[in-house]
Amino acid sequence: MDLFSHSWLPFIYQYSFGLFIFGGGLFAIFKAYGYKEFWTNYRTWIFVLIWGFIYVSSIHLIMTIAALNNMPQLYIVILVGYLLTALILSRYVR
Repeated sequence: MDLFSHSWLPFIYQYSFGLFIFGGGLFAIFKAYGYKEFWTNYRTWIFVLIWGFIYVSSIHLIMTIAALNNMPQLYIVILVGYLLTALILSRYVR
């Protein structure tokens, strides 16, 4: 059984195109509204969006590794990530 084509190839495909579309969307917004104005007004939300993309892709990565290597203890890492993200967002995003 080829694990790369059934597990890693869809992961790479999904997040590479997701990054392309996400980056293109941010680029279009920055070009439409002006970099300085948009950055100064929405800096926190831009960081939240970027962190959200990294966070969701890392959860998918950890779950794939845990499933392929039969390591259910990695789900504790995901739980810690949930808690840290909730703490950080509740503290800095108002």
